[in-house]
Amino acid sequence: MTPSNPFAAINLNGNGTMRGVTLALPADHVLDLLPAGLELGEQQVTPAGTHPVILFFHDMFRAQMSIPTLLPNMTYHEHSVGVPFAYISKGSITAGVPGPYYFMPKLYLDNLWATLGGLFFWGFAKQMASVEVTATSYTVNTMGGQRLTSLAWKNPKKPEFRAIAEVKHFEPVRQMLTQPIISMLPAAMGPFFILSDFDKDWRTATVRPLETTLEVDVEYIPGYPGGRYPGTGFSRGIDVSVLGSYELRAPWRLSLPYPPLLAARRA
Repeated sequence: MTPSNPFAAINLNGNGTMRGVTLALPADHVLDLLPAGLELGEQQVTPAGTHPVILFFHDMFRAQMSIPTLLPNMTYHEHSVGVPFAYISKGSITAGVPGPYYFMPKLYLDNLWATLGGLFFWGFAKQMASVEVTATSYTVNTMGGQRLTSLAWKNPKKPEFRAIAEVKHFEPVRQMLTQPIISMLPAAMGPFFILSDFDKDWRTATVRPLETTLEVDVEYIPGYPGGRYPGTGFSRGIDVSVLGSYELRAPWRLSLPYPPLLAARRA
């Protein structure tokens, strides 16, 4: 993970087990997930009239700053909702390269320090939650005990983790996950946009397909409706479709925030 900009020289880094699900939701619903100043751009991952939304169910291990700090090493769980191919609109007060960027309208964590740091330093919309993880499920509850969402998975063929280059349907996913994260300052409320790079070490990353069911009890983000995904049965795995589910293991690094004026132009 060679730094792509000087803001990556000082970073938060660690290792992660990341269970990912990509949904194709109606584009007008996905637009409701974006704040004022962002708009959806063209994409070729999901069918016309829809837009990809990426759900992650993370296990984060030994997160630490790259320089000495008083912050302890952190191991925690994190659920995130992500919208790739987000662009800064022409009417935004934040100048810079328009995109594409990856916007996260909501994140839920079970670690206070990671929640506060993400919210006030990086501008991520992080919120404390209670997370229950088993060998085949990941459940996110409010601090009051109400279930928000739950992911269950199976892998009857038990394939081994493979290098990402060996899983052709993962390449469009990798490209979406390489888009810089766009967030808002101050405290995820705006009105200013800021960027950060959430880099994975793709050279050592490994992935395996999962068949999943995702249940959403309440519309905890406006535009992301409750229900079951898929409606019946289990989703396909990443070995079958770009919209298939997967489990990714990779070292990661989160750069310092930087302004969109300093973003590299991307095709």
